[in-house]
Amino acid sequence: MMKLKKGKGLKIFLIFIGVLTFLPLIQNIFKPLIIKGLDGAFIEPEKPTFSIENWNTSKYQDDALLYIKYNTAFRPDFVRISNQLDYWFFDEINTILTLGKENYIFDPNYIISRKGEDYLDEEKRHKKIQTLSKVKSILDSLSIPILFCIAPNKANYYSSFLPSKTVKSANRNQTFYEQQFQREKLPYINFDRFFEEKQQQTEHCLMPKYGAHWSVYGAYIAGIELFKSIELLTNKKYVAIVEDSIAISSKARFTDDDYLASLNLIQKWKSPSMAYPYLSFEVVDKPNALIISDSFFWTFYDLNIVQNCFSPSSEMWYYNKTRFNSLKEKIGERDPYLSYNDIKERDIIIVVSSDPGLKDLGYGFLEQLVGLYEN
Repeated sequence: MMKLKKGKGLKIFLIFIGVLTFLPLIQNIFKPLIIKGLDGAFIEPEKPTFSIENWNTSKYQDDALLYIKYNTAFRPDFVRISNQLDYWFFDEINTILTLGKENYIFDPNYIISRKGEDYLDEEKRHKKIQTLSKVKSILDSLSIPILFCIAPNKANYYSSFLPSKTVKSANRNQTFYEQQFQREKLPYINFDRFFEEKQQQTEHCLMPKYGAHWSVYGAYIAGIELFKSIELLTNKKYVAIVEDSIAISSKARFTDDDYLASLNLIQKWKSPSMAYPYLSFEVVDKPNALIISDSFFWTFYDLNIVQNCFSPSSEMWYYNKTRFNSLKEKIGERDPYLSYNDIKERDIIIVVSSDPGLKDLGYGFLEQLVGLYEN
């Protein structure tokens, strides 16, 4: 009887080993199981092409090993298991993001900006001073106002939840540009300071625990301030953004938890309840705006502010590279050089930048504008 049990146990063990051995091979060839891929931005290696030259230099072997690594059966599941174990046992997340206290997630670039470690050197600051002065003169001559918007820095808003105490440096790109805007009398909104001041005054979260940008509700508050400034600068009445109602949801929407997917964990963290306003728009007129922005501007589209409050002629140039119309439809990649038609009919130009983006305020647009009117 004992031998029979041992024999049965051995068979089960061998079958188990066989399954572990051949299942990945079967999955690679026939793909009988649907495996959810990993979330986030990845550059998947291409299947290498064999050649004698590549073989002799070992390039083929290196590329093949990399390709196999990224295309091994069940790799996404193994990565998620590994990530989950690292979080459970070591309180670590396997991503470029930084895990703060109470699981608050930060982009390390915003912490770097808070500490002033990306502060422009003297030569670059001098060039930006000259550029801003010329931009002011050019747009004044065209009677086109420009509005600079500094987006909120999550590391400043939630500084008490950073993994370690981090002092906000006095020498930061944000403070440098504020000084220059004031010096050149260039209009600007510092949403970073505005959000910090509003933090204790609003019952709803302005920046999400697990998101990269302002919350949807925070973008609504920012949108109201944005149009106040637009109307003041153009001396025109355009639109009133009205909050008809507000929903409190335990499930994050839009980009309010966009960091979570990139963690690639088995057990997804639950987002705190967030506020989602339902808006209507009392429109008198719509400005023809050219917007140069990073990803912070997308939330205005999510709220239908752009679609309802800006004229159909308005465009958003994403990082000054890709053109989108007021309906969030991609127009195409923009030309490397500005034309007068890009500028002359605009009611206002808006430049939106996050703290890390201030290393290159306008993403080349300001220099292109100066080049257009100086040549």
